[in-house]
Amino acid sequence: MIPIHHIGVVATGLSATAALLASAAPAAAAAPSPGGNLVLAVIPAGQSSGPLRLATLKCDPDGGSHAAASSACAELHLVDGDLSALADNGGICTREYRPVTAIAAGTWQGDPVAYRATFPNHCVLLGATGEIFDF
Repeated sequence: MIPIHHIGVVATGLSATAALLASAAPAAAAAPSPGGNLVLAVIPAGQSSGPLRLATLKCDPDGGSHAAASSACAELHLVDGDLSALADNGGICTREYRPVTAIAAGTWQGDPVAYRATFPNHCVLLGATGEIFDF
């Protein structure tokens, strides 16, 4: 279960991003964006398992607060912004159970994006999502 204070922080971050996206110039809103604008969050299952992490990711041009924006955007382009279509790299991870929830919200080429998935640990998350949630 996600602690209630984490949900509030994520909701605030997503609301702020939605406001920023909505305030874009009317001409930009009329045509689909060539890339994407996403708010990404990784939420640990319990307070003792680590802090909440947030990042913004912008693609075309690549940027935002994401540490590896270019790599993350390249991976999103491969699946046309559909995070559920990402291929698991099959990497080796420990069987440690420290669940984390990955959340993405925003737009990809003008279409809304809403993604949420829970993984047994951070290593499994990175194996399934590559650079996208590695910030």
